[in-house]
Amino acid sequence: MSHYRSDYRTAVRTALKASSEFAGFTIMSAWAQKIDAETLPVMGVATPREGKQRDSLESSARETSVIVALKRQGGEDIEDVLDDDSAVIERLVLSALEADGQDCQLVDTEIDLDGGGARRVGTLIMRFTVTAWLAEPLAGV
Repeated sequence: MSHYRSDYRTAVRTALKASSEFAGFTIMSAWAQKIDAETLPVMGVATPREGKQRDSLESSARETSVIVALKRQGGEDIEDVLDDDSAVIERLVLSALEADGQDCQLVDTEIDLDGGGARRVGTLIMRFTVTAWLAEPLAGV
């Protein structure tokens, strides 16, 4: 049995890979290193943090942050392209994570533009929160 955070990442990666809008993208688990222009376009999915609030002796609410990061090259309209990407990602992530009955919300969206190279590079980072009520302690995980 896999860990529920692993299931979240897998569900999101599967939804992104199945989307025709992101057909040319490399989809990674996450990245810490600098991504060079030859690797673009690229997307990553991570679950870097989780909050826990016990609601009884038998269960707790777990709020897991699911991050989707996208990096691509573009022209003058790169911010508009990233806005369009964000709409697709929001739909895909919410559908994938709510399918299993969890409560999922988009918390924030961040766009960063770098015009230092020959082409502009845009980075889109979207943070979602997934809330699940799980048994205490986490048996079998």
